[in-house]
Amino acid sequence: MKKLMFLIFFTAFLFSSCVTTNTGFRDYYDSWDYAGLFPQESYLAENETPVIIKTDNLISKFRETLSEWYWCVGYSGFNGIDLSESEVQAALENLCKEKKAKIAIWSKTYTNTRNGVYSIPHTNYHSYTGSNGLIHSYTTTSYSTQSYSVNRYNYSAYFLITMTDESKMLYMPGISVADLTQSDRDNFKQNTGCLVWIVYKNTSAFYANLACNDIITSINGTQILTLKEFLNYKKLSKIGDKWDVTVIRDGNEKHLKLIYGL
Repeated sequence: MKKLMFLIFFTAFLFSSCVTTNTGFRDYYDSWDYAGLFPQESYLAENETPVIIKTDNLISKFRETLSEWYWCVGYSGFNGIDLSESEVQAALENLCKEKKAKIAIWSKTYTNTRNGVYSIPHTNYHSYTGSNGLIHSYTTTSYSTQSYSVNRYNYSAYFLITMTDESKMLYMPGISVADLTQSDRDNFKQNTGCLVWIVYKNTSAFYANLACNDIITSINGTQILTLKEFLNYKKLSKIGDKWDVTVIRDGNEKHLKLIYGL
């Protein structure tokens, strides 16, 4: 019994940092959903089943799904032991229902193997007959060693809701853009402009062949140094206006024409 209890406690200790799917995704969930930010009709309905998507290229699949008019409401990631797809599927479905997300996109990546040795106690029972003829008993403890090997993985998941038709107008002419980060400047060797993060499918920008990671530097000759200039230019635009967009793509300047709108 003592050996059994030790093995139970050792197993709990060994896997204490290997969180289960239920506690892992939930415990490390980072909400990007603030009160009143998204309309209620965008969320998972009571009778709706969330869609769980596994991918080997999380960022690429994430962007592709966003381009079909979705918002991201949260992210979760943790490092743990090898879990089956059915375990992950069940955990993500439960968390989607809790957070009212319609889609979860997840990936699993091997990180390392932990090897080690632990000791197992063994209780030895002894008895002897004393000088008075009575039988006495006592115990001693001896130890044996056992090795272990545990593979570990990074689990990551994004949680998405649908975008309403009214909200789509905010993303005319069909792109989501952002300021360049220092990492972007280092990677693209470009300090100014705004980065195209998402190109929404079947929009003016989509058919004009704008692409993810294009850096917009001017529109109709107006210099775009940051996201602020881009948003200011959008405010002055009307549906049907012609845009001549200059972008930097793979280090080369390109000129693309589109009609402002969706």
